Amino acid sequence: MQRVQPRRAQAAPARRVRWGRWALPTLGLGLLVLAWPLASAALGPDVFPGLGDTLRFLAREAERGTLWTNVGITLWRVIAAFALALLLGAPLGWALGTHPRFAALASPWLAVGLTVPRILILLAAYLVVGLNERALVAAITLILLPTVAVQVREGVRSLDPRLADMARAFRVSPGRTLRHVTLPQLWPSLLGAARVTLSLSWKMVVFGEVFGRTSGVGYMIAFYFQQFEMRGILAYGLVMTLVLSAIDYGLAALGERVFAWRRAA
Repeated sequence: MQRVQPRRAQAAPARRVRWGRWALPTLGLGLLVLAWPLASAALGPDVFPGLGDTLRFLAREAERGTLWTNVGITLWRVIAAFALALLLGAPLGWALGTHPRFAALASPWLAVGLTVPRILILLAAYLVVGLNERALVAAITLILLPTVAVQVREGVRSLDPRLADMARAFRVSPGRTLRHVTLPQLWPSLLGAARVTLSLSWKMVVFGEVFGRTSGVGYMIAFYFQQFEMRGILAYGLVMTLVLSAIDYGLAALGERVFAWRRAA
């Protein structure tokens, strides 16, 4: 009996942590879903259709094949711009964090990239390159690039120099130092940059589709806006939100798995 009581005492806080980990997000999701019928009741179904009416409209769009075709096109554009921004922004952020002279030279460019109105880059790309896929993906990549570079730069600046000194003192090769010393410290910044970039990417792609494309979720939202069809606007917005939320949840779960060693330490 003397051995069982301490185990029970340790198990109780663990159960409370697990309960809080799943119950509170579930409660928050329930409140979010509840907000939809409340908004519909407050504004009226003609102004803000109910969830059931929107889902029936969504099912009709799916039967016609319009829904998944346009969602797939938008998703491809989002992933293309997201991947390009990460591939270009991560090395740029590393250079900014490790070479002070380069960082000083690039600081005006970075400031302009972070502050220039995003619609300006988008419309300029359409005028210079044309109303095509390349213009949209290039413009979104340019918009995302400074955000990725700044996130990675801050991660590089927060690296612990004592760990790198220790690796050099023990004559650890540069490759092993990168794998076992540098990257474990950088992963939080890289993952944070990926989540922020993904969130910004899909919003900007949908925005760009409204202005310059004849396909995609943004185009369909603009089409139903012209038809005064609120169900269409909500339906396409809902699908993209769910798809991107699932990807973001996957990135968050990856972070939990990668950084599990920190909680155990």
